Amino acid sequence: MPMTDEERFRFDLTGFLVRPSILTPDETAAIVDQIDRMRRDPESLLPEHRAVPGGPASVLIDHPKVVEVLHEVIGPDVRLESFFHVWRQQGQRHGDLHGGGPQQADPIFGYRVNNGRIHAGMVRVVFELTDIARGDGATHFIPGSHKANFPMHPDHMSLEDDKRSEFLTTYECPAGSAIFFTENLCHAGPIWRRDTPRIGVLHAYAHLATHWHRLTIPPAVLAGLPREKQAYFREPWVADFRTQPATINNIERFVGNEETPVNTDRQP
Repeated sequence: MPMTDEERFRFDLTGFLVRPSILTPDETAAIVDQIDRMRRDPESLLPEHRAVPGGPASVLIDHPKVVEVLHEVIGPDVRLESFFHVWRQQGQRHGDLHGGGPQQADPIFGYRVNNGRIHAGMVRVVFELTDIARGDGATHFIPGSHKANFPMHPDHMSLEDDKRSEFLTTYECPAGSAIFFTENLCHAGPIWRRDTPRIGVLHAYAHLATHWHRLTIPPAVLAGLPREKQAYFREPWVADFRTQPATINNIERFVGNEETPVNTDRQP
């Protein structure tokens, strides 16, 4: 199913969208167990499962409820650029407010709507693996800042309780939910307030023609993925006109050509 009209409206108006419970309880539990073992006892995992997006977390790469949103807000040609997990204890934070404002014109981070279609640059997907209530300290946003034409004003850039912007907002959702937001939306990872940890996985998707993050997936993890999931890490180009007809760098071509490697250059 594509995005609903209401989902498009929410994403365009606010810059983010919550799709609750896209994972089954078993899928969620398996990824939580994987991340826990990655932290405490990585040797208990197969080498190809010792980092996301490998192992049980690989279900997130091309989850249908994720891909259908990405195809509408980025386009049909999508790469997975960045990925990491979070295990945030009470009192820990992930980052201050950043993004928003005229950066919307940037070809990688930009956001626009034209001819009835959303064109977002980089889109983050937060997979929440624990239940999230509004006061817990999950990701916060300044809605609408992804389309702002003026720089973010300093009066709206604090996460302190007595200095918080009236526009600052967050979300609540059950474990197994996905939160999508355009990278140009002003966002932050504030202090986690609950005594149980926040566990999640964050992906950054972009159009096949752009490239921001250097690929950091461990070779063993990449090699352990099915070919159709490896395709989300293929090199950033759309067409090769050295061939006639031109070679198109789509998923179908990649999956059908076992000799096409994925670039595993991990140099900084």
